[in-house]
Amino acid sequence: MMKASIIKRMMTGVLTVALVMAPVMSVGATTTSGSTTSAADQIISTSTAGEVATVAEVPSTSVVAGVKSSVTGVYLATSVSGSVVSTSVAAIAEGYGLTGSEKPYAKFTNLDAKKSPLAKAAIDAAAASQGAVVGPMLNVELGKMAGGKYSLLPSDGAAIRLSFGIPKNFAQADKTYAVVVVRAGGVVSVLADVDTNPNTVTFDTTGGAGAYAIIRY
Repeated sequence: MMKASIIKRMMTGVLTVALVMAPVMSVGATTTSGSTTSAADQIISTSTAGEVATVAEVPSTSVVAGVKSSVTGVYLATSVSGSVVSTSVAAIAEGYGLTGSEKPYAKFTNLDAKKSPLAKAAIDAAAASQGAVVGPMLNVELGKMAGGKYSLLPSDGAAIRLSFGIPKNFAQADKTYAVVVVRAGGVVSVLADVDTNPNTVTFDTTGGAGAYAIIRY
């Protein structure tokens, strides 16, 4: 049976302090001298800085189980079989007090565990507490665009429903799926799957940035 509640947990001790010192998200960070970035990395970095580049290779939407994402954005999370925001634009605008010129904007990218070891450690700990196995990991930002400028939505706003397509290499019959989210400051939540489709995990979260992972148990 799918769990119908959201179980929120706070990670304490050194891990929490470390996350406060080093935020989870690395999207948009300045690269070190001599390093190289992919075209997608450059697009995301530019977008995070406030200027959105229009590049055909970057999907502006995604589909999960026949449902198209309601929110325009950057959909580069190839570790899952699609990622979507199913809450309507109007509902998000109302829930976060957006004006007519402000539009919701989402970013979904693969999480690199080597670049985000603290987020990975927190995800592993949360999964272990549930007796679960960790699957695909993503960076997710739920923000807004206004006059070509991008900023994050607050993390204490209204619920926003997301869905990830479970990849075939992680799908297993008769198992329960959930999502772990780690936010800067060391707050870790286990979000229950709220639908019955065995090919997806659908959950309610809030705005802002976080490291997300599908777990199976």
